[in-house]
Amino acid sequence: MKIIAITDVHGRVNQALRITEIIKREGVKAILLAGDISRYKSIEEAHEIIKTLTSAGIKVFYVPGNMDDPKICEEVNIENAVCIHEKVVEFNGYIITGIGGALKGPFNTPFELSEENILEMLEKLMGRIKCGRRVILVTHNPPYNTKVDELGFGEHVGSKSLRMIIEKYKPVLNVCGHIHEARGLDKAHETI
Repeated sequence: MKIIAITDVHGRVNQALRITEIIKREGVKAILLAGDISRYKSIEEAHEIIKTLTSAGIKVFYVPGNMDDPKICEEVNIENAVCIHEKVVEFNGYIITGIGGALKGPFNTPFELSEENILEMLEKLMGRIKCGRRVILVTHNPPYNTKVDELGFGEHVGSKSLRMIIEKYKPVLNVCGHIHEARGLDKAHETI
């Protein structure tokens, strides 16, 4: 099964259209969208991006990012689009779950969380999943001390709570975004 992971679209419809072309060409079955769907709190932009992505005829599982209004989960009602913020869903033999938002930072963005919030939400979610299930965890914030949470000058700014949850529950995959300059793939113990 092919799944594509994207993040930080920031309202760019042209980027979403290019992604739909890839989806059709490659036979992708689902999209994992790890937040920052809009530029700044625009539910209309988030709706347009998600609608564009679902136009390819596949499921889109998404969480809001720190730049998104968390109300998109309630207000964006599009067939084949599933907001998985604080939810657990099953898809093709996998459990897909996640949380949106990001750690509080210097920019006062619309959806910020503390480490305590992140830990509490993730413990609650993971506690609902039976042991031994193949779990895909979608978060906007990256886990701490990985290639994907490192700023350009070397400082790690990911979530220590998320890292702790990954080490404890060992999901097969954590899809995240947020740190634009830290693209890549990394492993936290057994989790990609």
